[in-house]
Amino acid sequence: MVTVNEAFERLWPAVASLLSDGTSRGYLVAWRLRVAPTFGVRELAEVTAFDVELAFASWSGSVSTRKDAVAMLSALCRAAMKARLIAANPCVGVEYRRRQAHDPTSRALSRREVDRLFEVLPREGCYRRFVIALLYTGCRFGEVAGLRVGDVDLEGLTIRVQRTASPGSRGEIVVGPTKGRRVRDVPIPEPFVPELLAAMEGKGEHDYLFTGPRGGFLSSGNLSRALDWPRVRERVKTFPPGEPALHWHDLRHTAATNLFFANVPATDVQAIMGHSDLATTQRYADTRRDSARRGGAALTAYYGQSNGRLRGGESPAKTADYRDF
Repeated sequence: MVTVNEAFERLWPAVASLLSDGTSRGYLVAWRLRVAPTFGVRELAEVTAFDVELAFASWSGSVSTRKDAVAMLSALCRAAMKARLIAANPCVGVEYRRRQAHDPTSRALSRREVDRLFEVLPREGCYRRFVIALLYTGCRFGEVAGLRVGDVDLEGLTIRVQRTASPGSRGEIVVGPTKGRRVRDVPIPEPFVPELLAAMEGKGEHDYLFTGPRGGFLSSGNLSRALDWPRVRERVKTFPPGEPALHWHDLRHTAATNLFFANVPATDVQAIMGHSDLATTQRYADTRRDSARRGGAALTAYYGQSNGRLRGGESPAKTADYRDF
């Protein structure tokens, strides 16, 4: 029998080799703060799905943070199965409380809020260009940081997204494949062209496009400090109490939402955003709200036949027929 700690020491190098640097870094945090304190001294073969559910309920942090901890333990257990240390993965049977589906469009900026964003950003410079790149491309933060001059096709008005630059396990910037390890092209809207040309000026084909003032990589932390983002974002968009403040990733939500507003087909939006499945993309389609708008217009026309109201207890002017609806 081996403990969870012993399994981690033996199997983690193999587990980490299959993960991106960002995921590996997150899993190590989950291990240190949640998994190891809860399960470290337990025998791995004795851990049950119910044990994991109890741990999930006791852990602090957001639901997504706690799910990351379960995912970390599950990855370790999958490796343990391959090594024939256990017969089954206890994380497979874990159940979570069903919650209301997240609406990413609620995080997106409206046109007026986009205008405010442009107003609060510096008039020019690398920090402004990086934020505008997040907004116009819909790329993840690390994907924008990883863009090179040669990725830009000004003739075809596209950018090839094929790498990400993000902090590694020791805080150093690591350049690697994108999430999902897919290469994709994103469109360049005409208003973005001047910012691209400014970013490309004086650089070679293999130089990074959106760098800091000294030519180094920008991270979410140093960009936030440079712009005093916690103060600035309050002038752009606020949220109800209990919801997190505007985040850099919300600019990606904005781009996806705007693609649907521009009547881009869902399959094209999926390709542009790099979503692994169409269900993720459809969350931005806002089809339920569009259904409500269409229903409102139909009801308005229907109620208009009775001077804007239905008269309770009165006989209708004519017998309803299904063809009237």
